[in-house]
Amino acid sequence: TMKPKRQWNSTKRSLLLVIPLLSLGSGKAQHEFHPRSRELTLECPTDQFNDIGNSDDQSYEGRYDSYSKGAMGGSLVERIRTKPESYYQNIVNNIIMFVCDVETASERCVEEDSTFAAKDWSGEKCIKAADHECPSGKCERASNCYWNSVYEGQNRTTRFEKDEYEKAEDVLYGTEDSYVREIAEFGIAAVVVSGLLLLLWILFFIGRYLCCCLWIPCSGCCFLCSPIPKKRGYNTFRDVIIPLFLYLVSLAGIVAAGSMAFIGNEDISVGLSNTFLHADGLVEDLGLFLGRSRIPLVNIQGIVNDAALDAKSIFDGTEYVTGDALQIVNSFLGFYSLHSEGLNASGAAQTFDAAATGFDEKVTPITDNVQSVLDTLELDLYGKADTIKGGITSALDQLESFSDQSAEWQIEIYNYEGQELGVRDIRRAGVMTLFLLSFFFAVMGFVGMLASKRRTRMCSTFAHMVKVTGFFSALLGSLSLVVASVALCSSFILYDACQLSDIITRDFEPFVGDKVSPGANACFNDTNLAVAFNVTEKVDFQQKLDEGLQQIESVNVTEKFQLVLEPLSDIQSLLGSISETSLSVLNQATASNEDLCPFTDIYTKETILSPWDLDRPTDNTEYKIRGNGGSTTSYGRMGMEDGESYLGRIYSITGLCSDPSDCCIGSSTIPCQSSTYADCDYGANCAYPCEILKAGIIEGYKTVLQLYEIELAMTADLGISCPVGLAGFDDTCPTQDFQAQYANLTLIGLLEDYKGKIIGTKDSLANLASTSVGDTMLEVEDFLCNMNVSFVERRYDEVKNDICGTLFGGVAQINWALWLLGISLEVVAVLAHVLTVRLRGLSEKEAAFTMLDYDGGQELRRADVYG
Repeated sequence: TMKPKRQWNSTKRSLLLVIPLLSLGSGKAQHEFHPRSRELTLECPTDQFNDIGNSDDQSYEGRYDSYSKGAMGGSLVERIRTKPESYYQNIVNNIIMFVCDVETASERCVEEDSTFAAKDWSGEKCIKAADHECPSGKCERASNCYWNSVYEGQNRTTRFEKDEYEKAEDVLYGTEDSYVREIAEFGIAAVVVSGLLLLLWILFFIGRYLCCCLWIPCSGCCFLCSPIPKKRGYNTFRDVIIPLFLYLVSLAGIVAAGSMAFIGNEDISVGLSNTFLHADGLVEDLGLFLGRSRIPLVNIQGIVNDAALDAKSIFDGTEYVTGDALQIVNSFLGFYSLHSEGLNASGAAQTFDAAATGFDEKVTPITDNVQSVLDTLELDLYGKADTIKGGITSALDQLESFSDQSAEWQIEIYNYEGQELGVRDIRRAGVMTLFLLSFFFAVMGFVGMLASKRRTRMCSTFAHMVKVTGFFSALLGSLSLVVASVALCSSFILYDACQLSDIITRDFEPFVGDKVSPGANACFNDTNLAVAFNVTEKVDFQQKLDEGLQQIESVNVTEKFQLVLEPLSDIQSLLGSISETSLSVLNQATASNEDLCPFTDIYTKETILSPWDLDRPTDNTEYKIRGNGGSTTSYGRMGMEDGESYLGRIYSITGLCSDPSDCCIGSSTIPCQSSTYADCDYGANCAYPCEILKAGIIEGYKTVLQLYEIELAMTADLGISCPVGLAGFDDTCPTQDFQAQYANLTLIGLLEDYKGKIIGTKDSLANLASTSVGDTMLEVEDFLCNMNVSFVERRYDEVKNDICGTLFGGVAQINWALWLLGISLEVVAVLAHVLTVRLRGLSEKEAAFTMLDYDGGQELRRADVYG
């Protein structure tokens, strides 16, 4: 009765299962590799096993599809049955409430380790509502037919009002305003009409035969149902030909109804065959899905231990990433704490801030990424290796169990399909019996009508066939209308079921709860199953490694560190200004060359540390020295004289007498006298105009030394160069203070050392692809790609089209065929009972001649009247 566009024999079915598993490489996630590293963007291939063949190519095609009017029949049912979506949503809601075991489902708290416990995505923490607190060891129940989903910190609500659950049964099939009552009303109305018609026919039959027996006494009241032809005869065209034409039209209607029913039955067969075919395809696709999902899990299970060891070899000894970064930050703070005065004095404070900010903004993100990758290797891969293996083992067991279950489903599908094929001929016979009987009696009646005009005994016998046709047509017509009303109700139920399926598949949460609904919904909204169940969060080490490595690969570590080292180098060039300013001020004093203070010395950083080494034109001062008996002094160093004592000696110039009395040079004679403005170093009237300048030179010298020491200490802690061995510096690089409080390396040394370590670790991480960690990451990517379950929606759409399209169209055709048959039979019954009388009677012309003969004295015999 139908021809498959594709022959699906057992060999091809086996190939469908084996080929994707053998050619796994074509189903793997496609990757491109950078030198020394792997491309980190996951690109899942086309879901090839879902695209095996085409859904149209896999469907059976009926032999009479071109004649089918299933779409039109379904459209008529839809027009009669059209309801707003809210109507069907209300039915769905009441179905949920009806099947809900409120007593059990309303229990709000369940055991913490229950599969029904509402927990966060990690599966470890219970979600707590604001309006209720479960006892210790218990959690809020996950959503079900009674409770909506629970959200952290929010009041929880029930899905429906409690009293609505009690009314659900009445709403669905109660006695008043229920769904079942609404559907039944159509059938009941049609059955009542059919019953009334049948009652009228019974009354008609009774009346006709009573009138036949009592023809003479009650000929007047029996006129309507009288089996006796009229004496005056009938108009041939009006009373015979037109009823015969209507009879033929009704006969054609019976034939058309039978054809519609036959094609509708074929549509049902095609719809059922395609339903089984596509359901079988769904199970096969499920088997392929389970098979290809199993392979990466098995591979991961085999290499996860090696991956954990490889990961350990990478993250071992990398505590420096965070530790050294914190030490560098602390050293920046320490450097500023020790040398803030020098930074401000040299104008390098802003440059130093730029270097510190550069480390925070340019280097810290690198270290954070590196540390994140290392933490992922340590915590999510190495630390969870046993957990991953245990989870994979459990998943493989479940996949194996599910695979066995899917095989059982396939066997059940084959069994149901075989049973349906076994009753297909019975169904066809059951559908067509009523139509064939109706056609038989209608044709029999027509033959009887053709033979009834002859006045022979045999033709008279044939004429009784018209009576039989009328009798059985009346019965079969009423029965057809009853069956049609039942078929119409069935069409309504099937149509409603299709509408309800659209609502159900939109969100499965009200039916299966929020534990299972993510997976069910994922099948219908093109969501990866791993994403729906947060599997990606549980094996997110692969994603974390991908993202971290991608960021590490894209950054130039040396370039980023250089953004910190360059400002520090600039600081070194600014440090010289710390003592240079003070030295310049000092030289203004030592080279003032005034009349009273003829100093001409100009010092450098090198000579100021040992001022006796300054190259001078003479060995002795050109001016007299106070306390030296009116003599000059040597520029050479005397004994272990330090710089301050030396400068105090060579710049201690004699004074001038402001008055001749009590003023002289180095005399203890009393009274001591000299001329006015004479050199002096003794007496009350001896003034010293250069004494203040000398004191300034001494203080300036001490300031220069102090600032120079700061400069050298900053240089030692900075690390551009080391001042060890320079005069005036008796510390280490870095300084003892810096080492004691912050680090054993200079600031530059810390950064250079850290840069080298980071580059080494980065290279190790970039080579993950060459280790079993990289292999594990590839397998995880393939596993996630294999979690595509879009085939479920495609197969569902095919099955839905088979049921709600082809099969529903077939049922609708049979339904309308039954209505057409019932109406046609009723017309045939009426015409048969009319014509069984009229065809046995005389025409008006014959009746006129008969009356003339009767008037002439001839007696009319009853045999001539009845034929």
